[in-house]
Amino acid sequence: MCTVSFLPQTRGFFLAMNRDERMTRPEAVPPRRRKNGARACLYPREAGGGTWIGVNDAGLVLALINWYAKPQRERSLSRGVVIPELLAAHDLKQASAVLRKLPLSQLSPFRLIAVFARERKIREWRWDGKNLTSRPFAWARRHWFSSGYDEALVNLRRKPLVRAITETPDAIRDLHRAHEPERGPFSICMHRDGAQTVSFTEILVTKNEARLRYAAGAPCTKKMGRSRALAFARALQPR
Repeated sequence: MCTVSFLPQTRGFFLAMNRDERMTRPEAVPPRRRKNGARACLYPREAGGGTWIGVNDAGLVLALINWYAKPQRERSLSRGVVIPELLAAHDLKQASAVLRKLPLSQLSPFRLIAVFARERKIREWRWDGKNLTSRPFAWARRHWFSSGYDEALVNLRRKPLVRAITETPDAIRDLHRAHEPERGPFSICMHRDGAQTVSFTEILVTKNEARLRYAAGAPCTKKMGRSRALAFARALQPR
């Protein structure tokens, strides 16, 4: 259960993610700078390792959501291993090659959103438990939803909420802490028995750096932590 929002900017972009999980799940380790291969990276981390969102100094941003529309079976590996492996890549082509070499058969279904600032490209990979597919998206505002409650119905209820918002980072932040149509399993800031939105992460990519802010807890009640910066190895070219 998650919501990911992408908003292009004049040079760069803004991406936000609500992570929805069981309330019994251990709290994640706050974001910090890490080294993945030759790349400097910034991301929060599960207590046992892995992550659901991150950015590297090549300008590659990744976010992973569970794909509940596909059969969920117990697998030997956590989906959290995917992003740390791919953050060692310097572009989408290399990230794709790394992904295809992972032991995907040991992972439950997922959808992986990748945004590469340097080439202004968005790609989504989908692993259904048997096959890996991918598709590109236009460089335009977009939202992704995932839910273990009723994924099809959650998508139907949430899509109207995102259509009328203004295209600003503040509007995206407001959306991610909203309880429309009411506080519950269909609201983007999600609350239901045994599960809720457990964190909010935003990544602002500009010409020279990415800035990540994180709130541990539901964004309707938790204040954002301090902004953490990651300088790019090479500045983005003007478009």
